[in-house]
Formats: sequence, C-alpha cells, structure tokens
Amino acid sequence: MKTFDLIATANRNLLRSKLRTLLTILAIFVGGFTLTLTTALNTGATQYLQRQLGNVSVPGVFEVLPKTQVNPLQSGGVQEYNPNKKQNSLANLLNSTFTQTDVDKLAKVDGVDKAEPFYNVSVDYITRADNNGKKYAVPQLVQNMGLNLDLSAGRLLRDSDTASIVLPEDYLKPLGFSSADAAVGAKLKLGYPDAHQKETEQPLTVIGVMKKTFITSGQVYASFDVVQNSAVAEGQASHFLGAMVRFKDVTDQTDESVLKNRLQAAGDYNAVSIKERISTVTTIVTAITAGLSVVGIIALLAASFGIINTLLMSVYERTQEIGLMKALGMGRRKVFGLFAIEAVLVGFWGSLVAVGAAELASLLINHIASTTFLQDFEGFTLLVVDFRGVLMVMSLIMLIAFLAGTLPAVKASRLNPIEALRTE
Repeated sequence: MKTFDLIATANRNLLRSKLRTLLTILAIFVGGFTLTLTTALNTGATQYLQRQLGNVSVPGVFEVLPKTQVNPLQSGGVQEYNPNKKQNSLANLLNSTFTQTDVDKLAKVDGVDKAEPFYNVSVDYITRADNNGKKYAVPQLVQNMGLNLDLSAGRLLRDSDTASIVLPEDYLKPLGFSSADAAVGAKLKLGYPDAHQKETEQPLTVIGVMKKTFITSGQVYASFDVVQNSAVAEGQASHFLGAMVRFKDVTDQTDESVLKNRLQAAGDYNAVSIKERISTVTTIVTAITAGLSVVGIIALLAASFGIINTLLMSVYERTQEIGLMKALGMGRRKVFGLFAIEAVLVGFWGSLVAVGAAELASLLINHIASTTFLQDFEGFTLLVVDFRGVLMVMSLIMLIAFLAGTLPAVKASRLNPIEALRTE
C-alpha cells in the first residue's frame, strides 16, 4: 500500500466513528485556538514594537549613572553595606554627586563622540506666545539624545539647535494648530519654576511634530540648552542625574556590551544603552504571551489523551481487520504508519479548524480594539495571524497528535494476525 493510499484509508477510517472523531477534534480545537491567538498577539505586539523601536532606537547611545548599592533582593542574597556606594533610591539619584568632572572623564573614553550632563527636570506648562495665556501641562521634558523619532512634519533635533523642541501631535489641537505642518516654525513658551519657585518662561521654536506612539507617549523632546536652562534654574548647575554618552561610528551590528564595559571601567558608573532600556518592553510582552501560550499547550496535552483513547478504541474495534491486513502481507511498519497517520490527521483537522476560527476571531477583536482602547496607537494591529505562526501551531499540534498516536499504532502493529482473526 503506497503512502497516498495509507493517507486516504486513514482519512476514511476516521469517518467510521464520526462523533468520537469530532469530539477529539474539538478537544484539539480548544488548545489550538488558544495557542493561535496567543501567537497572533505576540506577533502583533512584536511587529508594532519593532516598528516603533526601529524608529526610535539608535545604537551607541548610553545613559551613565553613578553606581548604586545593589538591591539584595535582586542579587541572590543579602550584601554587606558599602558606604562608598549610593543606595538605589530615587532620593539619592536626584541628589547625585555626578559632576562635570565625571562628564569630562566619560568624554575621554575611547570611541566617545559626545558626552553631556543628563538632567532630571520638572517643567510646568507649554503655551503659544500669542495664545492669550492658555497653558498646557508637560508630563516630561526630555533632552535631545539623537533618537530617530517618528515625525509627521518638520525634522529631528540636531546638536546645533537651540531653543527648539519636537512637539507631540497631542498638543496640536489644544495649542490651536490646524495641522502638523502649521505647527512647524511656531513660537511657544515653556514655563518652569526656578530655585526660589518663581515662574520662568523660556521662548521656543517648534522644528518638528512627533507622531503619537506607545514608546514616546507624553514626552516633549527639546534641544540641550532648553533642558539645561531649566535644570540650572532649579539648582542643578553643578550636580546632575548622570550623563548621556554617544559613541561615534556605531552600527546596529556593533557589540554594545564592549562599549558599556568601557564606560563602566572609566569610574564607579552604571551604563545602560538606550536600545537595552527600550527592549525591556519587548521582553515583558514576550513573557506575557509565553505565559498565555502555556494555557494552550496544556489544553493540547489534555487533548492528546483523547487521541490515544480514540485510536485505542479503533484498534479494539478493528482487530480482525488488522489481522486480515497482516495476513494478506501488510507489514508491521505499514500498520503502524496507518494508525500514526490517523493520529496526525486528527491533529491536522483540529488545528485547521482552530486556525480558521482564530483568524475570524482576530478580525473581530482587531476591529473592536482599533475603535476603542487602541484608537490612539496608530498602526497597532493587536492580533496578527501570519503564515509562520500558523505553520508553527499546526506543526506543534500534529507532532503532539503523532506522539499521542504512537501507543495505539504500536499496539496495532504488534497484533498477531492469527489471534486477531480469531477475535470476536
């Protein structure tokens, strides 16, 4: 019997007990449907984050902070107190002893293109110079780090820019701009308190408008002098949070761990690359979807017992038939293959139904998501059922089905043809 004949025969055998086969396929469907949706969620989130991170992240840019006492709960044991190291707390970071001497030291590290103070500043509001006093809060003012922000108009900040900002799209309507292009070149004012809590306003020019993204939500990017002026006014003239360091001639293929080690070897510093910090988001997404995938795999393992039961029942019901096939010359391998193929076909049909249902469900869920909680995240497709994910899910289900069908297939192949023919 040829392979094609085995497959055709196995498919017909499944139809002998339609209800039993259907129930087994439905058991597989539950796990396959869950696994397909979690895979689609991981794909959708990863694609969106990669698109956003690809726009934002740049190689060779590091945040360098003073080294802190390691948290004993995260280091595998309690550590002895070291008075020479700062404790890892917000208060100590904000009162950092990081000075211009540290910045100058980092600037001399081999390969460094630029090092500048990294400030932690609080600003109150932003307003149009001609907007009759209407002011809007600024959640976070961020100094230019050379990031490749996704712009809808204008251009990115340059090192030579002064009194300039990249304005988020969120501010267009409140500030009275009809479009992103209309905002480029506009004059604004940034309000912040000085060391004596007296309100100070600094004039600004909009050079670019940033699209709304998950990564940069709530951030206003400004040229270095804008952040520095605010920091100095707040009393950070000689002590900073840390330093921003940028290496020259760095590509995506550059091993950033080598650059990180150079910075940390320059003093008692901790260095974190911008790519490393942002990639934490993708790690969290991957961990969540992996946890959800476990639910689908557990359901598939439970369904494997249904496959074993279905095929064992089939072996018992077809004992005489198996004996006759073996008596007519069908070898043990082909008998094993016949039942193994039946198991794989159960997995195939179950996974096919699961994938089809997941595709339909994803269309509905994506429509609901895009009009509700994801409407502010342009280009974010929550569930993406792609060919590679479908192939992976179907292959996994068929593999589990094959392994589950091994026991009944071995039992059928070992039947003695004479004893099988005598069975009633």
